[in-house]
Amino acid sequence: MQTYDIQGNLQNDSQVTVSVIFENKSSSFLKSMELNVLDSLNTKMLRPEGSSIHDGIPVPFQLPPGVSNETQFVFTLQSIAMAQKLKGTLSFIVKDDEGSTHEKLDFKLYFSCASYLITTPCYSDAFAKLLELGDLHASSIKVDGITIPFHHLLAKICFHHHFSVVERMGACASMYSRSIQGHHVCLLVKKGENSVYIDGKCDDSTLLGNLLSEFKETLSKC
Repeated sequence: MQTYDIQGNLQNDSQVTVSVIFENKSSSFLKSMELNVLDSLNTKMLRPEGSSIHDGIPVPFQLPPGVSNETQFVFTLQSIAMAQKLKGTLSFIVKDDEGSTHEKLDFKLYFSCASYLITTPCYSDAFAKLLELGDLHASSIKVDGITIPFHHLLAKICFHHHFSVVERMGACASMYSRSIQGHHVCLLVKKGENSVYIDGKCDDSTLLGNLLSEFKETLSKC
């Protein structure tokens, strides 16, 4: 298993799709692959009807040496306010000239709060109306040691955290995103000489606090 991407869906507020790329870096043939992820109280893997939580989901292909392929798994969830780490196992059969052996690979799936956000355009007048409502929770962070250009910084937030830029004036920008459960997330991002200030507003204070922590982590790597 090489990499994965988590996508929310505005049509379903309690589901996300995890796209997984499997890559066979060995010189053997991999077949009968099954993926299982342990359920948490909040997040569960969508399994075929009649399956138990101990049953893995078959991967719909085999992998010859050096080949990669992609498939998707659906997870249902209740709250999106907290990030989660789920433990999983990929079981498979390794086939080579000497015969076949059963192997297992343990991994973790990390569902960040940003993975529950959908990049959503927002016009400046609609953004202003949201802020005027006054029923959004507010919180802010400051991240020091930021030297990258402002447009690179905004691009990182858009790419890693699924935001869109509403308006930009100099070293100040308003940004917007929406969660799969309809939460509005509004940001005001200001760049100082070597610092970034982010003022956030959101319907859910826990979600906002966790999102700001994730921003901090992303930006501290800049």
